[in-house]
Amino acid sequence: MYRFLFIGCLVLCLLGTANAPPRPPAKGIVTDHNYSTEQLVRDVFLKSECINVFNIKKIGKDVSVGHFAGANNIFGFDEGVLISSGDIKLAEGPNDSVESSATFADDSNDPDIKKLASDFAFDVAGIEFDFIPVGEVATFRYVFASEEYCEFVGSVFNDVFGFFVSGPGINGPFSNSAANVALLPGTDQYVAINTVNFEDNASSYRKNELPEDANRCGIPFSAPNLEQIEYDGFTIPLTATFNVIPCETYHIRLLVSDVGDDKLDSGVFLEAKSFNIGSNLSIRAEAIGSQEPIAIEGCRNGRFVFSRPESGIDESLTIDYVINQNSTAESGLDYEPISGTVVMPAGQIFAFVPIQVIDDQLTEDPESLRIELVFPCDCLDPLGATLILQDLEPIRVSDSEIRVCAGQEFIVAPSIVSGASPYTYQWQNGSTDPSITATIDQQTEFFVTVTDNCNTTAAAVISADLQPVPSATLSGETRICKDGEGALMIVFEGRPPWTVQYSIDGGPGIQINNITQTPYNLKVSTPGLYELTAFRDANCNGTTLGSGRVTLVGPEIEIRPTGPSCFNSPDGEILLSIRKGQPPYQIAWEPAVNDDLNPTGLKKGDYAVSVTDASGCLTAETINLAPSETRKGDCQDFDLYVPNAFSPNGDGFNDLLHIFPETDSNLRRIKSFRLFDRWGALIYQKNNFLPLPDIPLWDGTFNGRPMQPGVFVWQLIAELHDGSEKVLAGDVLLIR
Repeated sequence: MYRFLFIGCLVLCLLGTANAPPRPPAKGIVTDHNYSTEQLVRDVFLKSECINVFNIKKIGKDVSVGHFAGANNIFGFDEGVLISSGDIKLAEGPNDSVESSATFADDSNDPDIKKLASDFAFDVAGIEFDFIPVGEVATFRYVFASEEYCEFVGSVFNDVFGFFVSGPGINGPFSNSAANVALLPGTDQYVAINTVNFEDNASSYRKNELPEDANRCGIPFSAPNLEQIEYDGFTIPLTATFNVIPCETYHIRLLVSDVGDDKLDSGVFLEAKSFNIGSNLSIRAEAIGSQEPIAIEGCRNGRFVFSRPESGIDESLTIDYVINQNSTAESGLDYEPISGTVVMPAGQIFAFVPIQVIDDQLTEDPESLRIELVFPCDCLDPLGATLILQDLEPIRVSDSEIRVCAGQEFIVAPSIVSGASPYTYQWQNGSTDPSITATIDQQTEFFVTVTDNCNTTAAAVISADLQPVPSATLSGETRICKDGEGALMIVFEGRPPWTVQYSIDGGPGIQINNITQTPYNLKVSTPGLYELTAFRDANCNGTTLGSGRVTLVGPEIEIRPTGPSCFNSPDGEILLSIRKGQPPYQIAWEPAVNDDLNPTGLKKGDYAVSVTDASGCLTAETINLAPSETRKGDCQDFDLYVPNAFSPNGDGFNDLLHIFPETDSNLRRIKSFRLFDRWGALIYQKNNFLPLPDIPLWDGTFNGRPMQPGVFVWQLIAELHDGSEKVLAGDVLLIR
């Protein structure tokens, strides 16, 4: 039996995510778990033309699928759906870890991922759904990113993802004859860590490795997105494209998975509104001379505008449309009849259906005209647009009064009650802008004439009167516990709502908007001197007075740990010192220890301590007690048991040669296990497998024939969590 020192890396990796300090605010990628799977597919991923999707399901953990935004400077598209083999929250920047992981130890038998993976698959996550295309090609855009970059390029630890599409006309190697459409453009090569990286297809790869990883891989350090995204590398935006048969039903599975172990997350970013299941057409309604979808009798007509992308303009396109039966406007009475067909000539990206409005001289409520595109098969949610037809209503502009402060600039703008935009303006001073800027020292009136799109005119008077300069006064002093909260008081004078800005110890300004009550309790949780730096009421900039102070109270603790000499040795200790706060103190440990201030006889692991003083203030810390390098002595590096005999005789007992790593073995993987006969011939080999608690290996045969009883020599190469390798050798007796 071989016993070696386990340094605690595995436990650190597993607990690091849960016990890590709060991450800095994300400066790029921002993720959100609070989207249902239906919302992610229908509202985010799917292009809006034709929502023919159903049977939407999530695969894996809830935290592994969600929404992302803020990626425009990283990928060239801003938002979409993120699928991760860990927690999508860990995708947020900055990149402050070479091996960010949310580990679920969730091994997977997913049939499609198993075909892609080079080893055991863990933490499979994704989305699947059915869809009915209305065109002959379906597409979407994506980016693949991973923490496995760059140090695990070419290794068995090669996280995988796939977009598996099944349905009529598709005959691939995956379940239900699905094909993986995550391909490098113009090839049949799957996109993966080993196919897109700093060496292979480098033009499709973007580096984001930290310096230590770049040095390990022998590549120049260059990571322009370190502050914006955690992943150590990612592809450029790629497009998945596949042929389909219109009106048939297809199924797609969008999956990502860890491989080899459940460490180092990978993720797939699906661009919002990029999943296009056929039609590239879009449609909108507008009035002539205005972008409002409102046509007015006797004033302006309307039109429907059809558009297509420039990539599809080589041929003429005939577009069929129908009038929705719920339209309230009547053909021949409210508008001139339309044909139901429009042609978009080759080379053009727009086509128009004009709507000639009939001025019937009747007083009516607004009426609607909705037209919808006709596809080879029906859309579950038809693509269309609605034009409103309404009577001419002359423009009305109301007089108004405003309050301002002497000598301060303010904006004067008319209040338009009704009319047809766009509007033109004529102020008394000759300005034709929608608003003017003024400064006064006495009551003043401003005159403006407004003309609407239907050439009706109205005038208004805006009266500006003076008010006193408002003020805000801060006062108070409060004492708070660590992670506690108190309050300071602000008294406002002036007209609500108020906006105030304050600083702590002269730091950056913090602004609070839309305050409507005075006095106002400013909640505080950070110690320091609080001062107001800016203030405004509903009308004017004001003055700021006073200050407040927040003082931190409660116990402070100092911890001096001494790690155990070996990973399995109970000889560690912790010395706890308490300063400040109000005695007596209450001390609690988890797990329980033999002494509150100087616990001894400790094994490796996490120890949580909390100290509460007489005022109720609490301070807590977690100590990771790891084996001490200075006390290491003759400790070994890992723990693994290899039996010295087995009996493959078919009796169901000890028929296979097993090896047995301990649960805390410090082994990242077994790189190779080889078995030789007495003459040195290799008769069995297994490479790159996980150090599970019980690993079945050799069955006592060679080339399908039982070996004779005897002694066989084995050699094992193990990789530890710090990247070092250990070589073991021994012998095993085969007994029949």
